[in-house]
Amino acid sequence: MTREIEVVVDETHCLVVGSDEKVALLEAKAAGRAIVAIEKGMEEFSSVAPYVVPSWEDFGPELAELIARRHLGLPWFIGKGNRLTVRELTVRDSQLIPKEEQMGKEEEIFRQKEGMEAYIKHQYPFYEFGVWALVRTEDQKLVGLGGVSIPRLPWELGEDLENYKKAVREKWEDWDVLELGYRIFQPFRRQGLGREACQLILSYCHQILCCKVCALIGEKNQASRRLAKDLGLYPAAIRETGSLSPERLLLYVEKI
Repeated sequence: MTREIEVVVDETHCLVVGSDEKVALLEAKAAGRAIVAIEKGMEEFSSVAPYVVPSWEDFGPELAELIARRHLGLPWFIGKGNRLTVRELTVRDSQLIPKEEQMGKEEEIFRQKEGMEAYIKHQYPFYEFGVWALVRTEDQKLVGLGGVSIPRLPWELGEDLENYKKAVREKWEDWDVLELGYRIFQPFRRQGLGREACQLILSYCHQILCCKVCALIGEKNQASRRLAKDLGLYPAAIRETGSLSPERLLLYVEKI
């Protein structure tokens, strides 16, 4: 069986082909179509289509738009608030990060065209989450970065995180825990944009990614601690982390 859904993405028409037949998928792929495979028994489709879903019920307009955006190289939108829009990064964003903004070593890839291209190509299609662009809605200006990632906490907090994950999965069997992070660029700070960005990200985590979030915050970082509290997070643990940080670190988590 084969079904087509036509979507319009940024004024571009794109036909998305869904099928549970390998030949039909290969033909559509050869014709340059966006494709999604529908599982059929034990047949293996992962080598044919970038997306494989378990049933026809999963192939609807929203998934079709996501696949179309991936096919056309356009960003997926995470959420829109009163002042901010959260979306996936684009290669052009690498040129829009303020030069005076001090970035961490791992964040420097977002300043490089090649690094940004590689991140977009490998991160989003595989994980469907990562670092996203925080864009001011009124003028589409890039004002920061934010998103969620697989937690990489110091070993001193590892057991605390695992205990929280266990508690989450006791209530929601298939849910996971991701680490929340954000950066508002210097010229746009003290305007409440971080709060709005985090609220949009949390909503997406709950509704789409099916996960709770945690955050690692320094004991003396009162601004981030206040924001975490306002977002509904609480400190589940506080630990000394040796050489990682001169101050104690707190593991903030969402209420279950």
